[in-house]
Amino acid sequence: MSIFIQGENFIMKKVFINILLLASFSLAYSFDEGFIWALKANFNGSATLPSISADDLDKIGAGYMKGAVGYTMDGEAELGYLFGSERWFGMSPDKFSGMSVFASLGVGNGFAGQVAGNTIKSGDITSTVAMYINVSYAPVISFGVGTKAYFFNSRLSLGLHVGGKLIADLSPEYLAYADDSTVLTPEIGEIIVTDFMIKNMNPVMFSMKFMIEYNQPINDRVEVILGAYTRFNIYSPGYITMPDSLLALLEGVRPGFSLETPLPSYYINSLDFGLTLGLAFKG
Repeated sequence: MSIFIQGENFIMKKVFINILLLASFSLAYSFDEGFIWALKANFNGSATLPSISADDLDKIGAGYMKGAVGYTMDGEAELGYLFGSERWFGMSPDKFSGMSVFASLGVGNGFAGQVAGNTIKSGDITSTVAMYINVSYAPVISFGVGTKAYFFNSRLSLGLHVGGKLIADLSPEYLAYADDSTVLTPEIGEIIVTDFMIKNMNPVMFSMKFMIEYNQPINDRVEVILGAYTRFNIYSPGYITMPDSLLALLEGVRPGFSLETPLPSYYINSLDFGLTLGLAFKG
């Protein structure tokens, strides 16, 4: 029994010593000025926020369109320069530590989830059936520029990033189903992007990201980054994509509709929210 108690005491002492060492590193080191590059992993929840006019809804035989929530991940590299508060702003870094500008490049996957209330005719009976379609894209390339304000000896940073996302997937995966399984049974497949879509659909979305990050120094050149963020994406593809099964149902209601029918008011906006884990290195 005493051996177990001694073992537990030894473990507790080691944990306490490691906490003291980490705290001492935190007090001894901070990024004060210079080039900083970082590698990050972002874990996102993504809420699709579609927007479309009544005229374009009528083209696809829908009474309404709503969004859905999905999950995405991406990796990101940043390169920036930190302008220290003492040199550039004449202030102590204890509270305000400086400003940085940076550029970023990332790659990951994307999500678009939609629910449309479509009018379906079966003989003399007309009904509205909710169609669900979730589309996953990969790869999605993100890029942009931003700025961060650093506080408390560069421990805390608040940032703003503006840029875009490029959907580079020519065969996105989808999950489609309806609230009435007699109309459409659940199916999984790929949407093949045609030559027309490649030439005419807009693959780029605009994004704006707000972030808050805590920077924990390991030594004078390396920090661990723990952060949270929200990002709003604006995307107007100009056309709609869907699997052949849904297109066949739609053509039964709107014979004149095709995937080449323009939908200028159709937006698949989205709101991302998530956590960041990464490493920052002082150059």
